[in-house]
Amino acid sequence: MDILALISDPIVKLLKWHWLEQIGIPSILFRLFLAVLCGGAIGMERAKKHQAAGLRTYIIVCLGSVIAMMTNEFLTFATNMADSARIAAQVISGIGFLGAGTILVTSRNQIRGLTTAAGLWACACLGLAIGTGFYTLAIFATIIIVVVLAILPKIESYITYCSKKISIHIEFQSNENLKEFVGYVRSRNFKILSIDNNQAYLSSGLSVYTISLISLDKNKLFHKDLLQDFLNLEYVNYAEEIY
Repeated sequence: MDILALISDPIVKLLKWHWLEQIGIPSILFRLFLAVLCGGAIGMERAKKHQAAGLRTYIIVCLGSVIAMMTNEFLTFATNMADSARIAAQVISGIGFLGAGTILVTSRNQIRGLTTAAGLWACACLGLAIGTGFYTLAIFATIIIVVVLAILPKIESYITYCSKKISIHIEFQSNENLKEFVGYVRSRNFKILSIDNNQAYLSSGLSVYTISLISLDKNKLFHKDLLQDFLNLEYVNYAEEIY
């Protein structure tokens, strides 16, 4: 049995477009075009949410990965190089610097950009799949990634809003108010997991903290209602949840 027939891409076999398995002008153009579509689909979703990496970044990452993978394939056939995945491996490790640049820690001790960094890494993997001619994987993976980025945040938000644990950014009128607040949350059957003084606000005259709490009550905890209770305290200037 022909080994190449076994490892052919399912879509290529179904449509009988065997020219897509070769390195030629039609195949090169198709792979680049598919990279623009797949990377653009993910980048569009990120751009709508005003993330650091948007449409152009995702397209370029996906295109760059395709270029690296096809160059790797060309060198393999042209020079009979034994290691056909060497350049691809460097793409996977090299994309880390770009992803790291999208991860930020805000003045409120919030970590932003993890999903964007993960999306860039996955987009690079998509480009490698397209570059090597594994079109079926790339197309289905793109659909799944877009669904995960667009739909799962709603489910994740519901789970987060109803969880027993909550982390808040809270601003008091003075340092003395912290002790009063600690007594208040303990009286409501909360356990304090951590209290961090936010150094970024020292010059503002406010007493600002990042506090993690967990409810010991058996009833469901609604974060929106809890935050409103905190805001109703006369010594609290501002409070919001940290995700």
